[in-house]
Amino acid sequence: MYMRSSRRPAVLATLAMATMAAGSHPARAQLIAQYFPSDLPGYASSDQADSVVMRQLLGQQPTGIPLGSFIVRPSAALNAGYNTNTLATPHTQSAEFEMDGGLKINSNWSRHALGIFANVSDRRFPQIPVANYTNWATGAGGLLNLGNDTLSLGYTHYLLHLSSMDLGNFGVSRPVPYAADDVRLTYTKLFGRFSLIPSAIFENYSFGRATGGGFDTNYDSLSHRLETGSLTSRFEISTGNAAVMILRGSTAQFVTTPGGTPNDYVDGAAFAGLDLNTDSPVRYRLLAGGETRHFTRSAAPSVTTPTFEIDTIWTPTRLDTVSIFFYRRILDPASPFARNQTVTDGRIQVDHELRRNIFLRGYAEGGMSQTGQTVQGTRSRTQTLFKFGVSANWKVNRTVTASLSYSHVNDYAHGGAAPDPLFADQRSTFASNYIALGVSFAE
Repeated sequence: MYMRSSRRPAVLATLAMATMAAGSHPARAQLIAQYFPSDLPGYASSDQADSVVMRQLLGQQPTGIPLGSFIVRPSAALNAGYNTNTLATPHTQSAEFEMDGGLKINSNWSRHALGIFANVSDRRFPQIPVANYTNWATGAGGLLNLGNDTLSLGYTHYLLHLSSMDLGNFGVSRPVPYAADDVRLTYTKLFGRFSLIPSAIFENYSFGRATGGGFDTNYDSLSHRLETGSLTSRFEISTGNAAVMILRGSTAQFVTTPGGTPNDYVDGAAFAGLDLNTDSPVRYRLLAGGETRHFTRSAAPSVTTPTFEIDTIWTPTRLDTVSIFFYRRILDPASPFARNQTVTDGRIQVDHELRRNIFLRGYAEGGMSQTGQTVQGTRSRTQTLFKFGVSANWKVNRTVTASLSYSHVNDYAHGGAAPDPLFADQRSTFASNYIALGVSFAE
């Protein structure tokens, strides 16, 4: 058995580059990822330290650069490969070059916490220039220790692009740019083994145009503001084990375009679950409940569905880890197509330590999104997506990691109206294969 590293929160951002080099493609932000441990103070991120690969990377992590009472961690990664289908349309194969860089600064204080970060990710496709894009993000977060209680505040601004390879992005071919601002405030109040965690989140999304290929498609109708309030309660059953309950409410206001129908909505959800995370071969986190969404400015029917998320980690030996993630929900309010899209997705991942510094990973993922009517007279849309991949990760030393990876994506979508003119009709089917060789650096 192994115990979780106490230094994990300070290094996950640095390890993200190594994880990408290893060919891992984490699921979209889930409720579990929002609830469980934080990386940047004021924010939450998924806990990947329990996998063999991440655990070994943690054990050989760079120490960072001390700067007074702060630790500075720069990182960079370069991947070169070939993609047989870059735009989910025929004849879009191309070489692919991925360049990533990041800088993170975290306080090394014993009581309070402060962190800032900045990162950039560039993708180039020499044979298909219309597929080129650059993402970047910057943010800051702080945590104030108030005795047994804590107060945290975080802010992030980012520019990203929608991808046809993501579940739920039906009708997207070329990269679609969107900018967002995210502010969240969280307070944790302790009552012995019981805690209450109220939080408030404001997000503002602004979508741009997809250009190239002789077409110019405006995605401004996806722009929206989102306000979310939640109350989480946690009861420690025993050391490392807890019962969790979450109540969440959201309101969204979409941009009204000429001739369009606004899809403003109010959303309510309730979840209850267990976080069983002791030093055991099998650990799991479970959240189950229901969610309902009602549209306030359109005739679109309301959506109500049971929801759940399961995150299980099995460590049969010190050299192997099996991770299973499975969820069903109305697409997260922060997602670009968050209207009335219900998503079910599952992923299994196996990590193996072949040598002390060589790690292998294999994964398979399958999902389905179902979108109901948002405008009278339109048809519902259905998308199925299947992914699998393998990778080898060689930790050359504490600073350098080399990787070789292969991934496959197969997608089928039908119904509705295809918003991107590059799609010939209301059906789209594509398969993509990607092989890459990469190297990453972290100090």
